[in-house]
Amino acid sequence: MARKSSAPASTPVTTLAPVAATPAPTSGSDTLVRRQPPFLMWYDDNPKTPIAQKIAAAIAAYKMRFPGIEPTLVLVNEAEVTPVEGITVRGMVTVSRHTYWVGQTMAG
Repeated sequence: MARKSSAPASTPVTTLAPVAATPAPTSGSDTLVRRQPPFLMWYDDNPKTPIAQKIAAAIAAYKMRFPGIEPTLVLVNEAEVTPVEGITVRGMVTVSRHTYWVGQTMAG
C-alpha cells in the first residue's frame, strides 16, 4: 500500500528582491573597486604522489592559467597540511581531501 505524502503538491517559488547594481567608476572618480584575487581548484587523488608534489603541481597550473600573478596561499584539507617554501598552506575543514585551492591572500 502506497503511503501518502503530507507535502503540498507544488513547491512555492521564492522570489528574490532585486539587487541594485554598483555603478562603474567614471573617469576622474576616486572610487576604488577591490576585486578578489582569482583562485584555482586542483584535484589529485593519486595515492602514490606526495602531497607536497600535488601542491607544487597546483601552483604550476595556477601560474600557467594566470600569468603574471604569483600565488601566496593554498587551502587544503586539515589532514593534508604540508609546509611549502614561500607559500602559506592553510588547512580548512571545508576543503575536501585531495583538493587544493591556490590563490592569494587579501592584502590590506
